[in-house]
Amino acid sequence: MPSKARSLFELTRLHWFPVGSDLIFWPFGWGFLSAAYRVGLPMNEVVKDFLFYAFLGTLVHSAGCVINDMLDRDFDCKVERSKGRPIASGAVSRSEASVLLVVLVAAIYYMFSTAGTAAFILGVVGLPVCGGAYPLMKRWIYWPSLFLGFACSWAVPFTWVATTGQFNWYIILTIAIASCCWTCLYDTIYACQDRKDDEMAGVKSMAVSLGEGIRPALSLFDLTFFGCLSVGWVLERPAPPVLCDKCHCAVRPLSLAHMVL
Repeated sequence: MPSKARSLFELTRLHWFPVGSDLIFWPFGWGFLSAAYRVGLPMNEVVKDFLFYAFLGTLVHSAGCVINDMLDRDFDCKVERSKGRPIASGAVSRSEASVLLVVLVAAIYYMFSTAGTAAFILGVVGLPVCGGAYPLMKRWIYWPSLFLGFACSWAVPFTWVATTGQFNWYIILTIAIASCCWTCLYDTIYACQDRKDDEMAGVKSMAVSLGEGIRPALSLFDLTFFGCLSVGWVLERPAPPVLCDKCHCAVRPLSLAHMVL
């Protein structure tokens, strides 16, 4: 592969696939599988749409990496692990990266357009507001991974409305919280390898801010992640049979509590 093409390929992080792409994919995957179960989607449709979201998540991750490297060039030059990245090393210019970013975003928006009007609007608004702002958070707050978690979680309502045509906020919010915790876990563990360089470069991260408290914090995220996915699974299950509406109102909460415990 020619050096320029190789550099552009590395800029998208596709040479590490599926590492990194899985960070973005699973919020799409969990949201979609939950919605597919709710509407009883046929298995062939589940497989087709699952692959659709896998590809979409990969594109979103690649676009996020491009804009991250464009904005973080000065930081990347000061960090041992990232100073060899295409933009930081000078192998790819910012103008060349901008062209690549436009191509990726155009492909993402095209995929958004096939998911229905409500999902398209959600995607068009969520992608730049959430995903595009994340690199800047490392300059302003010490918990940028938490913002990234919220940014990734917009995939959950996106997949729900694309699959069901409606919003079930009880399930959406539960899975979105799980998604946010998953992202914080993934990104903070990843950031630990850069902690010393980040401190010297002035980069804010949860790995830096948590210090010695990082293990308890990650354990809390881990427990919350599994807890929310479990509650989401409970919410997906049908209510137990009851004799009347009055009994239904009393029995269902008790049943859910029993299943959670």
